[in-house]
Amino acid sequence: MTTRIFQLTEASAKWMDRLPKGNAVLVVKPEAKIERLFEEVLDQAIYRREDTKPAFGQIAGYFKGMVGDAGFGEHVDAELDAIRIYLAEGVVYRPAFTTIRDYVLSKCARLCAETVHAVCGGTFVDGTDLMTCMEEGGALRVDWETSMERVRTCCSGEGLYVLSCGYGRTPAGYCMSLGRKGEDLMALTIAAQGGSPAEVYILDDEMLAIPQLTYEEAAVFCSKEDGVVAPAAFLPVMKAKVPIVVMDLRDPERRTVISDSKPASGRVVTGFVAEDGFSLINVRGTGLVGRVGVSSSIFGALAAGGINIRYISQPSSEFCITVAVAKSDLPKALDALSGLYKDPQVSMDDAIDVVEDVCLLSVCGNGMKNVPGTSGKVYTGLGAKGVNIISAAQGGDELTISFVIRSSERAAAEEALREL
Repeated sequence: MTTRIFQLTEASAKWMDRLPKGNAVLVVKPEAKIERLFEEVLDQAIYRREDTKPAFGQIAGYFKGMVGDAGFGEHVDAELDAIRIYLAEGVVYRPAFTTIRDYVLSKCARLCAETVHAVCGGTFVDGTDLMTCMEEGGALRVDWETSMERVRTCCSGEGLYVLSCGYGRTPAGYCMSLGRKGEDLMALTIAAQGGSPAEVYILDDEMLAIPQLTYEEAAVFCSKEDGVVAPAAFLPVMKAKVPIVVMDLRDPERRTVISDSKPASGRVVTGFVAEDGFSLINVRGTGLVGRVGVSSSIFGALAAGGINIRYISQPSSEFCITVAVAKSDLPKALDALSGLYKDPQVSMDDAIDVVEDVCLLSVCGNGMKNVPGTSGKVYTGLGAKGVNIISAAQGGDELTISFVIRSSERAAAEEALREL
């Protein structure tokens, strides 16, 4: 049976009636906006002890605005009332229940899938009840064999099955997140088990301009925050050699096929991705030179602060290590790094400086490998448009060259790369 993936957003909701209704498992993902609203309700109810009515009202309006049916609106109200009561009373007698957030966000995922089900029909399935999870040594483990057997059993008949995703349940009945981007891992694992290409329906993305990509190339396009599918979730389909077909919801003929190989072409560079909203942090000092464990201390400090590093560069002089983080994470990152001055393994005698409002620019292509002059063409093209490269890095696989430029120069950089 075909596996289809659809992210419900305020924009995509206007087109969800165009989703194919044939035999398939349709996995529905929530957008970040509605998840933040549910998290705000949780924060207000438990930590700030504030009135949650306005936030619940926003959530109700979000779902009711997508489906005009009065009966569905009553269902939304009933579900939100159940969450409100749980937050108001449940924590009183379950103070040790550490997965309240997962419980609330799993309800968010369920309501998103129910919204699509209300429009597309078929059979609704709460994916939380299918995924078997447990904690071992403080870490989450998903029993994929049992979970996929449950999926096959539940979705064995003809017709459309609409699944919520991203969460599972422990043997004790508690809801647990499948982890960061767990909804994509769940969806692509189902696709790998089914053996048919996974179909991903979106409204628009840069990759739709490219008919075919390898998994490695697609990972570059998907690495951005709002990427089509999380690159970390590719593994099941890569192992099973199951393609991913990304289709424009408004025009399904406009599509990109992602697989383990693609026909040879004369293009060295396949494409590029540009992202704004980052800050560059330079950790400098002679104390970094030749000292074992410095990188570990820096990256460990950022990891302990919950900071995701999107870019890393270090020259052979070892005098400076450069990282890029989301602009919103900058204060936490600087706070985490400030403690390094007390770390005898680092002993920095210089400074940490920041370049704000930068853009991450990644040029990718399987054809770049072992082709002399590729980097030169990219640098020359950017220079001809007056784009200053603040930092650059290239992986040893020669698949990607990444640059850091000022956000104000993004348009010029994109123009240069389109001419390559």
